[in-house]
Amino acid sequence: MPDPIPTPTPTPTPTPPPAKPKQTRGDLDQKTLADLKLAEDVAAAAKDADHAAKLADEGLPATAAAGLLTLAGAARELAGKVVTAKQAKLSATQAEQDALDALLVLLRDFQQRAKRLFPTGDPKRAAYGINKDNFGRDREGLEQDADTIIKLATADALPGLKPEKLAAATAALAACKQADQDQQKAEENQGKLLGQLDAKMAEVNAQRRDIQLTADTAWPHTGDTSAPLRRACKLPVNQPIAK
Repeated sequence: MPDPIPTPTPTPTPTPPPAKPKQTRGDLDQKTLADLKLAEDVAAAAKDADHAAKLADEGLPATAAAGLLTLAGAARELAGKVVTAKQAKLSATQAEQDALDALLVLLRDFQQRAKRLFPTGDPKRAAYGINKDNFGRDREGLEQDADTIIKLATADALPGLKPEKLAAATAALAACKQADQDQQKAEENQGKLLGQLDAKMAEVNAQRRDIQLTADTAWPHTGDTSAPLRRACKLPVNQPIAK
């Protein structure tokens, strides 16, 4: 005999929405890219034969548009160098971290061996950095700690420690120091290029704005036929450009 009370159908579990893609910052500031595109558009409008004569009547130099394009081109070249420098800095930072990790593996091996040789309470343990707060996370003090530990390990003849491992630790310390210098140099280079790009963009924006101010006078927003010309020069249609 069939069950008079049917078993309810379970409600299916809803499929979760797909995860949103992680947003990452680009290699260049978006404002820089937008300012470059704006400058190139304004320069192209100023070079247009239908606009150049009127702008010249308002006193815009004949070389203004070409000069702005030249500046924008130089800025784009610098922007490319900034992107390259940023990638070099990221690579140098990763190389420094890898060198640091490799050194720490060896130093902790030495510490373990020192624990076998020196009992709890022996001051030699402290000399090896055993139980030291933030050991390996204090970048400034790590090189000194590493140098001390390697010298102690050599003098104390730690149990089971082979000359090859001592040599590897010495090489790892040298590599760590070099990686730190390389990272600092890469950061310095990126900073210089960013400063040059900022200075060049200031020139680009000033010259672009001079052209736009001239166009704002040539085709005022109150003019009946000004709208398409103002759009071409990237000006607001219904109000003057902000001074």
